[in-house]
Amino acid sequence: MLTPWTETSLDELLGRAGLEDAAEEPMPTDGWSGATFSMLRRTDGERFVLKRDALAVNWIARATADVHLREAVAASAFAARGPGIVGPLEAPYLGAARDGEGAAILMPDLSQRLLAWERPSFEPGLTEETLGRIVDVVARLHVTPWALGPRTADEPDWPWCPLRERLLLLSRPAAQAYAGGGNPVGATFLAGWDAFDGLAGADAVELIRSLSIDPAPLLDALGRLPSVGIHGDLKLSNVAILPSDRVALIDWQMTLRAPIAVELSWFLVSNVALLPIAPEPLFDAFHDALRWHVGRWSSADKHDWEGLVGDWEAQVDLAWIVGLLLRGWRKGADAVAALTHPSGVAAIDDLRRWGEMAVQAAGRRLRG
Repeated sequence: MLTPWTETSLDELLGRAGLEDAAEEPMPTDGWSGATFSMLRRTDGERFVLKRDALAVNWIARATADVHLREAVAASAFAARGPGIVGPLEAPYLGAARDGEGAAILMPDLSQRLLAWERPSFEPGLTEETLGRIVDVVARLHVTPWALGPRTADEPDWPWCPLRERLLLLSRPAAQAYAGGGNPVGATFLAGWDAFDGLAGADAVELIRSLSIDPAPLLDALGRLPSVGIHGDLKLSNVAILPSDRVALIDWQMTLRAPIAVELSWFLVSNVALLPIAPEPLFDAFHDALRWHVGRWSSADKHDWEGLVGDWEAQVDLAWIVGLLLRGWRKGADAVAALTHPSGVAAIDDLRRWGEMAVQAAGRRLRG
């Protein structure tokens, strides 16, 4: 059984890390969920980050039915078992505690090791070698047991993010609801969807409009593929490159059980401002890494591949659709801004390519 973070006081959490007398310093971040951050310095010079989160302030938590504050649950679980997940992949939490009506989550300060997100000026940029390390550890995550508690979504001790809510989190209807409730992110998303509607092909616009209203055909297609444990928010600002070939992932707020396609789609669309290569080579890289890890850790390669990955072509097809549903708004905004991505592809061409591929994939995979 997982130890509830609600049974730990903030004083106890800080005391375990030798931070009982540490003063909190404001720590601005580029996150936009509503959670707040502060830095604490221990007497030996080590720095730590305290993240304060609550349903009342975190719109992502509210939109994904996160009444248990999943990241706090994950932080408690990882702290209890140690940061290692599988191989060199870590979740570097020190624990979580109750903090008023919400949670306080403690972790080492990794701000100098987290990869930049949507900062084209970041130096030295994302190298293909670093990208290969990330692909390798994420593939290993997907094909080896790592769940923090129960292994299935219907067991009560682990509050997996619901897939439907994850898919519709940034959709136009959701954005309209955010704007109507006074959340400024709503206007940002709506402007992006307006740009998408004006620049994407008519078939792509209709596909995303339809799925935003009723995602059942997409959920049915995803349901025909195996579900595995995935991080759920694999943008590069949540990835830290550590010494000794280790890689750390933070922000497990939307961790869920879903087909690998969901993880791949978000990885591709949320990180397009840093990725040095196009989607197709990355799909190939993930396939090769998955195949290698299945073969390495399994005694029955074919059986385990079918049980963990299934139809790879279907995974890729659905990733094109899910990616456009999740991030078409940003692709529209980037196209209006006339950006060129590090892969050398103009944003307008990237938008249209995703639209074409998603429409073709929908013809193959979506019923009804």
